[in-house]
This record gives sequence, structure tokens and C-alpha cells, in this order.
Amino acid sequence: MKYIALTIGPIYKTLKNSKKTRELWGGSYIFSYIMKKIIEKFKDRKFITPYVDNTVFESGKEVGLFHDRFIFESTNDTKESVQKVIDEVLKELSNNTPLSFEFLKAYLQINHLEIELDDSKNPILEITPYLDSLEQFYTIGHYKDNELSNMLKNNNSFLIKDAFGTKRKDFPSLPELALRDFQELWQKEEDEAFKDKRLKPCHKYIAIVHADGDSMSEVIKDATKLSQTSKDLFDFCIASHEKIKAFGGQTIFAGGDDLLFFAPVVSSGKTIFELLDEISKSFNDKFNPKATLSFGASITYYKHPLYEALENSRNLLFAKAKEMPKNNIAFEVIKHSGQTFGGVIHKGSNSYEKFLSFVSIEKSLDDNFLHSLHHKIDLHKITFESIKTDKNKLENFFKNYFNEAGHEAYREFFAKLIEYMISEQNLQNIYATLRFIKFIKGDKQ
Repeated sequence: MKYIALTIGPIYKTLKNSKKTRELWGGSYIFSYIMKKIIEKFKDRKFITPYVDNTVFESGKEVGLFHDRFIFESTNDTKESVQKVIDEVLKELSNNTPLSFEFLKAYLQINHLEIELDDSKNPILEITPYLDSLEQFYTIGHYKDNELSNMLKNNNSFLIKDAFGTKRKDFPSLPELALRDFQELWQKEEDEAFKDKRLKPCHKYIAIVHADGDSMSEVIKDATKLSQTSKDLFDFCIASHEKIKAFGGQTIFAGGDDLLFFAPVVSSGKTIFELLDEISKSFNDKFNPKATLSFGASITYYKHPLYEALENSRNLLFAKAKEMPKNNIAFEVIKHSGQTFGGVIHKGSNSYEKFLSFVSIEKSLDDNFLHSLHHKIDLHKITFESIKTDKNKLENFFKNYFNEAGHEAYREFFAKLIEYMISEQNLQNIYATLRFIKFIKGDKQ
């Protein structure tokens, strides 16, 4: 069987130059749009990846659902005929946008190949290394101005119309996303809105999240189920986008097993970690136990440079969350003061449910109590390392160091904390969990 495979870029290079949410969304969507238009020209072929039927080409999906690669079974297609289709799509795009055909040809890295495989071979497993190699040969395009960057800054109307099917004023800014629970403040000047006394520190922060599937090769091993896997991934992306939107977030990209989105830290009584758990469960319903989903979540002040937060989220995912054992949430909170805290939470551990219970805790906790608790744990790190598996010793520690009358109201909290500490063991994660509770429940900056 002969196959045609294609890869497109430079996606991440385009995204990291973005300074606003609409630029980031547009930079992602245009690559998905180009892929959609190329695939549409071959829609009567049998696609191995991604999932293709007539409905996927409809406008109004709100987010780019076509990832950066495709593979289909070829009939009479050749590299030359595919290149002709690519050029047709780029000319159509040039006719509808300020982007010139010459710039598109120079800027975009669209590489494709045709390959013959024995029918017993798995096309995804066999062809992926070739596409990986093609992506390494980055050609430097010669163009005077970055027309794409200029377009994304000034006019995304063409892409917005395709994505939403209707006119849309603009994308929510980072401040608007942060203030999800206080939409009435959007009408005020930014400085005035963030002085509202109802706001807690966490309402001035935004989460930027990257997600990526772990061990997906185990899922695609069975060549007889590749079509169903592509369909399952497409459905997962649609479901994830709906969950993110319901939470008050903005999906930037949802394709294959990859997600990129913005979200408030707290929305309608839920935290960002509860949203990540909902997305995880949606993924697990389709692919667990063969594959899991890891996250990198960078939580930053709403005025923090977008490109730095984006880079940090990506690094958290690939440098920490996807370390063995995979199936992790790597998170970091970068405070306005410059202080940071974070951890790596393994979603397959016995402590994960206890972690979720803590970070979604409803009971108000006094700032002074939380500060004292953090201080004591930090001061007695060596002691905790030696007693962290001994429930009795932990109970005695908290009874001895928190023995004032006002601490009686927190005995249930201490019991819950001890159970979490025994199951978690990692003091950095425990400390980061407590810092996050203070972050979302406390009133001090």
C-alpha cells in the first residue's frame, strides 16, 4: 500500500512570538486551517490520521482541531500532485487574507512524502520517524516582513469567521479570563477592576496549560484499530474544548492528543486542578490503561509576559510531567512578587484523590493560620522527613506545635493533612499543596 504523509510548521515558533490571546489563538488556528483545506482536497481518500468525515470541515468548531500531520492511503497521488494541492490552498489563503503567496511559501514549513509499505506494517509507527526527520530540516525563508505576525496583531477576522461561523468582537484578554467569576468588572478600566475588594489574589492570575498523551504508541500498535483511535482522539478534543469553555477558559489548540489552553485559576467554585481532572477522566475513558495524559500548568500574574508563561508551561510538561513515571500534573505558581512554588503530582498515585480534595477545599482557612503552618513545616523539614510515614508521630507534632485554643477548629484539617502526608511522602508536593490552598483561599497577596 502506498501512503502520502505531510507535516506542517513552524507552529511553536509562531506561537511564542504572540503577546495577546487573540494572536496566540490565531497563530495556532491558521495552521489547523491550512491542514483542513489541504485534507479537504483529498477527503475521498482513506485517512489513517486524523479522523476525517464531512462534518469536520464545517465552520463553527471554535478551535483548530487538525494537528500538524496527516497520513492517508494513496490512489494515484504523487509528491508532485500533492504539492500542486498545497500551492492551490496557499493561493486561496493569500486571496482571502493580507498574506502574500510568496510569504506563505517562504515562511511555512510544509513537507510531505510518499512511501510504499507492506500491508502487514503499521503506517503510523513506520512513517512517524520519517516525518520527524523531515521536521529537522528547517529551511530559512527569505521575506522582508513577517506578514503573519502583522496579520495576527491587526486582523484575525478571516480566521475568526471560519472558526466561529459568525462575527466576534474579540477574544477575551488575560484579565478577562482571570476575572471569570466577576464578569461585570470587564466593563471597567483594568486598574479599577482589579481594585475590587471582592477579589482574592488568585483572581489576578491565569493558568496556561499544555497537555500531551503518554505512551500513545501502545494505543496505535493495533493497526486494525487506527481509524477508531483517530475518531476517539477527535471526540476527546471536542469534549475537552467544551469542558474548558464551560470553565471559562479559552482553548488555543486541541488536536490529536495535544491540548493548549488558558483558564482562570478559580471558576464557579472549582479550581484549575478540578478541570484538569475532568479532562483526564475524559481521556482515560477512551485510552486508559494503555495511555495516560500529562499536564504542564503555569500559573502567572495576569500582567506576566505571555511568551514566558507559554514557554514555562511547555517546559513543565516535557521536562517534568512526562518524566517517568508519566501521567503527571507539573505545576508552578509564579507570584507577582517573583516568588514561586510548585510540584509534580502523579495522577496514578494513592495520594492523588487526597490532593484533589485539598485543592478544592471549601472551608475558609485563616491567612495567619496557613502562614504559621507553612512556616512550621518549612522550619522542621528534617523532622518531617524522619516521621512522614508515622501517623502517631505526625499527630503528636501537630498537637504540640498547634496547641492554642484557636487551633481546635482545625483538628479535622490536621487529620486530613496527616493522611495526605503519609500517602504523598514528597514534602515539596505537600508544601506546594498547602501554598496553593493559601493562594486560592487567602486574602493577602
